[in-house]
Amino acid sequence: MMFRPPFRLTRPAALCALAALLLLTAPPAADAKKATAEPLPESLTFTTLDGEEVVLADYRGKVVLLDFWATWCKPCRNAVPHLRRMTKRLEDQPFVLIGISVDHDEEALRRYLEEEDITWTQVWDPSNQSSQVFGIRSYPFYAVIDHEGRPARIVRGWGSGSGQLLDRAVGRELRAAKKAAKRAAKRAARAQS
Repeated sequence: MMFRPPFRLTRPAALCALAALLLLTAPPAADAKKATAEPLPESLTFTTLDGEEVVLADYRGKVVLLDFWATWCKPCRNAVPHLRRMTKRLEDQPFVLIGISVDHDEEALRRYLEEEDITWTQVWDPSNQSSQVFGIRSYPFYAVIDHEGRPARIVRGWGSGSGQLLDRAVGRELRAAKKAAKRAAKRAARAQS
């Protein structure tokens, strides 16, 4: 006797069921959460691949996106096209993107940056010290730092919808930075008159 399932799926229904199964079993794309209201230490500095010192406090008044990543991390590599578009779209805004690579092989990192035409500031942190400051356990990890130097949003992972999540987090902080700049300009104008 041949087994007959208690239901029959048509081809479109089978495709829908397969898609739902894949979505339910796939790792989460990304999650975002509000970060601490405590400002980062004034002394928090990074050294770029070119040997220049980056002092986070120097970016007060701007929104800073810290991208913790590695070349061996496929989701990190998948995010590069979006990050490239984001930097171009926001080039005239008070926005800075700083990549912080935890790669161990500096040559491989430099080669990847050149191949992918990654032009934003890159920090090389093979000892993972910066990751420990932020309590990072997986990559990619994004920290949106507001115009006052406080971590405002944390976005973990990369997948479907991650770009929109990151855009919203950065956009929210850019709007706040612009409002603060306008208020400061009005106060300065009143003080001069």
